[in-house]
Amino acid sequence: MLPCTQSFAAAPALCAEAPNQTAKTLCAAGKLKTAESALDQAYAALDARLEPLGKRNLKLAQEAWLKFRDLECNLETGSDPDRLGREGTIMSMLLGECAIALTEQRTRDLTEQLKCPGGDLSCEP
Repeated sequence: MLPCTQSFAAAPALCAEAPNQTAKTLCAAGKLKTAESALDQAYAALDARLEPLGKRNLKLAQEAWLKFRDLECNLETGSDPDRLGREGTIMSMLLGECAIALTEQRTRDLTEQLKCPGGDLSCEP
């Protein structure tokens, strides 16, 4: 039998049917790991196509985006960043779900940038 994170992450539809809050939280963590892996792939693909200045700008933008994502999820969930890890499993799940949504959107954004070279304002993805 697979551990909870693997079994629920392998079948996202089962997350809502997880038997308890801990399993739902573990499921969200597994889905976030999958979303972050897809983001890493999109980032690497875009980075490979950029010149040095573009690579630098992408790195800086990604670092800023990661900070934004975490702070935005704190805002959306009402989480206290000084109490992370001590707010219970439901808060961890809510933070995870927020991070999944924003990470999936960032992946779509980076994938769209692959369709147009940087600075080409005439390009429509």
